[in-house]
Amino acid sequence: MTKTWRGPLRMVITASMLLAFVSPLTAHAAEEIYVYDSYTSKSSGVRLYSVSQVDGDKYINAVIARQPDGTYAKWQEPFQYFRKNDKGMLQLTGKDDPEQAYMYDTQSQSIVRQSDYTLSPDGRWGILERSRYARVPANTSDTLYEYTAKFNDQYLRNTATGKVSVYHSTTSYYHALWINHHTLLESGYNEAARQNVISTYDPSTGKRHELLKGTLNNWNLTKGILQYVKNEPKRQPWIYSLKDGSSRLVKDSSELEVLFPVSPSPKPEASLPQDMVLKDLPVMEMPITLAYEYNVNLDGASVDVSTIFSKGGQDWIPVKPLAAALGWKLEVMNITQTGDPSAAYIYKITNNGRAAVLTPVNSFNLASRLYIAPAQLKELGYKSIKLTPYLK
Repeated sequence: MTKTWRGPLRMVITASMLLAFVSPLTAHAAEEIYVYDSYTSKSSGVRLYSVSQVDGDKYINAVIARQPDGTYAKWQEPFQYFRKNDKGMLQLTGKDDPEQAYMYDTQSQSIVRQSDYTLSPDGRWGILERSRYARVPANTSDTLYEYTAKFNDQYLRNTATGKVSVYHSTTSYYHALWINHHTLLESGYNEAARQNVISTYDPSTGKRHELLKGTLNNWNLTKGILQYVKNEPKRQPWIYSLKDGSSRLVKDSSELEVLFPVSPSPKPEASLPQDMVLKDLPVMEMPITLAYEYNVNLDGASVDVSTIFSKGGQDWIPVKPLAAALGWKLEVMNITQTGDPSAAYIYKITNNGRAAVLTPVNSFNLASRLYIAPAQLKELGYKSIKLTPYLK
């Protein structure tokens, strides 16, 4: 489900108003503008540039637009850069926070808040990686001291049901890509084997199959081959065939270049006025569309949320949109009140005299966003809890 944002910042303006912006010229010499990326709309002729410019002792980053009439303007905060992705959209922010994951849709020419899943070739599944930080207790044979670790969580969305789950989580290296209808090719550190492993994973069955022990370096899916190195000191390059499961040593570097050609990175196209000063450009308010993956219904009160996901069989629901819509009171409490000095946080939610206390034991924290479980919603007094995914 999507909704167009019409908040107090008034981010939606008409195309005729955008064309009215004209960038002023400055009297002083401007610093050089560095162009990171560019995009040109074939339908409208609007050109977008992701740029930066030195201003005294700091850098000014901005997304600027050149209209067909030659005028320039920059997008509103906080959109200061973009990078093109493989799906033809422009990524404007990081992916870790579902509440702040924005893309520029080149078809609708608008900014969309949505989770950027990479779909399988058959369109039945989507994958997405998000990172989070969490404390690791000193209670294992491998961990003598408590420390904060970065976890890379792999999210999987079933496009038929709309359900989202975390299918893999690790603090080590992990990479995955689709290799056929809906099979993932994985490369990463295997905790049980205590070494790097290349494997396949079928989300429809949840089964993982080890191909070989080693690290994936490159692939050519058209030819059905992988380039990898074994877990040994020599780190010699090997070729693996996805068709028959055979492996062989690479002959020489020239063979690697032939089997795995490198596509040249296109240089961003730019022809900007030499006297342009980014901070002086007028601001154009781009329209923003909010996409929602789920609807939460609590005793008849309906709230749309950016996402809901399951991890370890437990559903996790974002707290902020529910608190804003339902009038919850959220308090940060003293960590010592948990009875566990190692707890990273403790929050108290109050709803009409009912309260729930959230700690790392009974909640989930992602990109400084708090997620709650249905059990805690019942503590807040809700009897009917319905979680309904939106299907696209």
